[in-house]
Amino acid sequence: MKLMEKKNLKKVAIAMACVAVLSGCTAKSETKGGTDANSSSTKNEKMMDKDDKKMMDKDDKKMMDKDDKKMMDKDDKKMMDKDDKKMMDKDDKKMMDKDDKKMMNDKKKVDFKLKDLNGKEVKLSDYKGKKVYVKLWASWCSICTSSLPNLDKLAAKNNGFEIVSVVAPGYLNERNEKDFKSWYNGLGLKNIKTLMDTNGENFVKSLGIKGYPDSIFIGSDGSLANFHAGHMDDSKIIETMNSIK
Repeated sequence: MKLMEKKNLKKVAIAMACVAVLSGCTAKSETKGGTDANSSSTKNEKMMDKDDKKMMDKDDKKMMDKDDKKMMDKDDKKMMDKDDKKMMDKDDKKMMDKDDKKMMNDKKKVDFKLKDLNGKEVKLSDYKGKKVYVKLWASWCSICTSSLPNLDKLAAKNNGFEIVSVVAPGYLNERNEKDFKSWYNGLGLKNIKTLMDTNGENFVKSLGIKGYPDSIFIGSDGSLANFHAGHMDDSKIIETMNSIK
């Protein structure tokens, strides 16, 4: 009986030992599995961080490239606009200088035979030996009409040169002669001698005038000394007239 109990106890002990061994293996396996899981998780996190960083770097670069391009486009456009304007201004000035020079060469000798508001004929030769400033203008030109009162005051002074203004009724949208006279008489100008070149036939067309105002500077020898397209104030008129003979 005792022998059997001994054998049974031995079997129980062996069984318990096996259970212990198996439990240890399982625990070890679980520990290893946990370690592998943690390692895999860390690896995935690193990969995600790397992908996120790569995507962020790509987006940042794309945004920077877009902003840089936008800024470059803006700067380029600004520079191009500036260069274009500079070139246009240069070309316009060159063209004006060329046109003025051509007119000076082609029309060195000028002459006119026009009528005053009373119908009396006036010729350039009537001013022989005197310098003459001629203002070409139109009643529809606001810049022209706004400068007439000052020119009227200048004409009242002893400037060392004569001042006349010339209009061309029926030409370049100017009123007809009758309507122009009626309109002009209401301005109250007393000192400017205003002459009419009907349809521009006797003076304006010969100068190639296409717009107003214009200034003609005639020397004492009757030749065209200077020409200016556009408005000129009184001080500039005096300065230019004093510079010619």
